[in-house]
Parts: sequence; structure tokens; C-alpha cells
Amino acid sequence: MNGRPELGAAAMLWTWFLDHWDGHIARKTRHMRLPGMAEFGQSFDGFADFVHGVWFPAVIIILVGDGSGISFGASLVLVVSGAIRLSYFENVGLTADAKFIGIPVSYGTPLLAVMLLIRPLIWAELFPTVLALAFTALATLYVSTFVRVPAIQGRAIPIATIGAIALSVALVAISLSSPS
Repeated sequence: MNGRPELGAAAMLWTWFLDHWDGHIARKTRHMRLPGMAEFGQSFDGFADFVHGVWFPAVIIILVGDGSGISFGASLVLVVSGAIRLSYFENVGLTADAKFIGIPVSYGTPLLAVMLLIRPLIWAELFPTVLALAFTALATLYVSTFVRVPAIQGRAIPIATIGAIALSVALVAISLSSPS
């Protein structure tokens, strides 16, 4: 990242939207699968979600916050909540009407991108705290049972893809235009 978390977030956005396409493609090509491929894909998907939606934002929160107590605390809450959320989903899955119980951990990726995009609009000394609080709130929603979120599927996949690419391009532009 070389001190440019925007570039890392731009790359993670590609991981985020490709995560939606792999499931879509897997459903369309299920007749071509070898034994064990579905199980592997499901396990690997959870790992990828943890990396781009939990671990990466947690690292950025600590880096942006210079290892402060609030950045470390927010990252710890994020990692624990993300692990609980993914474990729950692995065992329970979607509701009968294709909704997640709680916010999916993958939503951390676009939240981080948006936060880094608006970073220049927030007082520099305040931004690390705002980022930590935003992710603490999101982590709480990861494990909430009162929130139901529809899965991104069908026509929503290309829309999410276009949004992710646009955010990614904007993050790269901001990163390249600012001094390191």
C-alpha cells in the first residue's frame, strides 16, 4: 500500500465484486462441477469474505489511527464480530426468502472505500475516530438478528460491479493526485 490505503481499497473492491460473480457463475455451471468443488468454493468464499471485508478494513483502521486505542479496539470488535458472523452464516445460511440475517461481512469493503473517498472532506485529526466508529457500528450490525439484507444476485450483480469499479477508479484517482 505504500502509505496509500486508497489503492488497497480499490483492489479489494475488485475482490468484492468478483465474489458476487463467482457465485453467479457457479450456480450457472453447477452441471460441470467435479465432486467437492462446491464445498471447496463455499469454504474459500468465506475465507475471501474475511480477508476483504474484515481483515483488510481492520488493518486499515489501525494504520489510519496510528495504532491508537480506539483503532485497535474497533479492529478487535470488527474481527471478532466478523468471525462470529461468518461462522453463523456457514451453519445457517440465508433465510427461506434469500436474505442474510445481519449485515454480510463483505459490506465492510464498500464502506471502507466510501470512507476513504470522503476522507478529504473530514477534518484529518477526526477521521481515524470516525472510521473506527463507523466500523464498530457495522460490526454490531454483522451480529444483529433484527436486520435482514437481501443477497446480491441477478440484476443486482452488474449494478454492484459498476458501482465497485467506479469507486475503485475514484480511489485510484484520489491516491494518485495526492502527495504520498
